[in-house]
Amino acid sequence: MDVATSVVVVTGGFGSLGDAIARRAERDGATVVRTGRKPGHRGLAHDVREAGSWTAVLDEVIERHGRVDALVNAAGQLGGVPQDVLSASVRQWHDLMDTHVVGTWLGCAELIRRRPDHPVSIVNVSSTAGLLATPAMVPYGAAKAAVVHLTKSVALYCARSGLPVRCNAIAPALVDGGVRDDVLSTVNDDPEQALAAYLSRVPLGRLVDPEEVADVAHQLITAGGASLTGQVLTVAGGLGLS
Repeated sequence: MDVATSVVVVTGGFGSLGDAIARRAERDGATVVRTGRKPGHRGLAHDVREAGSWTAVLDEVIERHGRVDALVNAAGQLGGVPQDVLSASVRQWHDLMDTHVVGTWLGCAELIRRRPDHPVSIVNVSSTAGLLATPAMVPYGAAKAAVVHLTKSVALYCARSGLPVRCNAIAPALVDGGVRDDVLSTVNDDPEQALAAYLSRVPLGRLVDPEEVADVAHQLITAGGASLTGQVLTVAGGLGLS
């Protein structure tokens, strides 16, 4: 895929990760369409949890630009605290599953249903919270784990159906900026102690930069990832190795 001539849709395109991914594609000359629940004048209004919203967004993108070459499902939410096994609420479970899992599935399904006749790359944003136990953030971690399963299933479905659609996931560890402090507050009220405790588990000893996640998304979107489908690429500084 030639990024300079591609049309890339980024949901959650105004959040920390979505913005970094969108800006990376824009620097390469791609036409980037950002979506969000409150996009203002910079993007398309979009509720990823609603099938009709997905239909409207993709219809508009194709009407304006003629095609969709890449879809990055970066829309998400933390879901508030507490989220441990006993304290998480039914509302948190529904909100997080609807946004991360249902929203990602709807995007994949709506794009696949159009049976594109050119190479398309879908990139789903998961998290190391979906790969490792997260006892302080159970519904969030479970939702991100479901994104991993969905990604693999979509990839295999498209390959077996002869569709030129690749589907991969990125699983970042804690990203610098964004909801960093909210995540750390789930384990310790003292932000400095919480950060120190977290970094002690990261072999590289630092947080992930959003631009590093954007670089991996760039690889998955472009020809550099042409043989990658159904993969989960962790951007985590070695978190989980020990």
